[in-house]
Amino acid sequence: MKTMLLGLLVAAAGGAPPPAYVLGSSVNLRKEAGKTAEVLQKLPIGTECRTLESLEGGWARVRCGEAEGFVVGAFLGPEKPSVEKLAAEAKDPKRTLLQREESALRAATLAPEDAGLQKELATLFFERNLEAVARLKKPSLRRPFEFDCTVNDPARCLRGTSALFVDGVKVRAETKKNLFVIAFGAAETLTVYRGRFRFDNKHFERTQEAHVQGEVLEEVTSAITHSLDRALFSETAMPSKNELWPAFGRYVLSEAAAQGVAEISSEWALLSLESEDGVPRVRWNACLKRPYKLLLRRDIHGRVLVVIEGPGGGLERYWVTAASKSENGLDLTIEDFYGRHARQERFKLPEPGADIAFLGKAAYTYAFSKYPDTGGECLEGGP
Repeated sequence: MKTMLLGLLVAAAGGAPPPAYVLGSSVNLRKEAGKTAEVLQKLPIGTECRTLESLEGGWARVRCGEAEGFVVGAFLGPEKPSVEKLAAEAKDPKRTLLQREESALRAATLAPEDAGLQKELATLFFERNLEAVARLKKPSLRRPFEFDCTVNDPARCLRGTSALFVDGVKVRAETKKNLFVIAFGAAETLTVYRGRFRFDNKHFERTQEAHVQGEVLEEVTSAITHSLDRALFSETAMPSKNELWPAFGRYVLSEAAAQGVAEISSEWALLSLESEDGVPRVRWNACLKRPYKLLLRRDIHGRVLVVIEGPGGGLERYWVTAASKSENGLDLTIEDFYGRHARQERFKLPEPGADIAFLGKAAYTYAFSKYPDTGGECLEGGP
């Protein structure tokens, strides 16, 4: 504020306003004085401006080079930012993690080729987010997930699963004990999942699988600067673009729809109701030595993938795009895996005291061991 007042006094006396430097890592120069006004350009830290007018509400009219517009005055200062000073602030343990992260971001923006500053920024980013979830008392989400992983490393498991069936998004995950933070970079947007999980690898040597179970408790989305993008994802390989996979954020169900799916079993065995003795039989996959299944897989993003196995090696996959409860079941809108066709399906739930459900005309049961199986041999090329 002192800088702006000084600028006005100098201008009134006929001189040029003194320089005022951009202090934030990236500051919006707007057409009008307001947070919703059009952004004319983004001013990187260290940009030299001249304060033309001080306005109510903390705004200032400035000229930066040939451009003129409005910025929040608190983001301007009389001294040009110093990389050395900002780097020292980033390492100061007396400051909060948020303050240290902001200083590291500014320093990394001023010195984009400094790999050490980028590493420091990424470390502080994840430390702050892990601290945030550790202190979380009132989660804004309760999004459960569960999967098996063939890698005996929690962070790599979470990263790999989060990148599965998502097109063109950069992913990085960090864990601390039972806490996780996953960062997703897509276009100019950064999305962060924070949550808790359990990593069960006690049988990994025998099964080569670890079981992962947890909940996403918060999801935060913001704009991402070039410097932060480089710091978080410079060592992360960008997945090959696969336009057949859905874009990040597509097929995420509403909370009510997700809850409706969550209330029914996620695994069902295919039944044959046509037998001479009238006893239902489980349709048996002789090669895999288990029933053919109907699976409703909820993933970490809040999507539901329906997998339908059939005799002869048939496999169908659908995304659930909507779900609502009906009197005796669940009305589903499903779209084929590649997003080409959609249709309505009724998942008719078992009657009270029973265990047989129907998806369309196909019968299923969650009581896998209750019924005899159809048997059969595993033939070359599949059953």
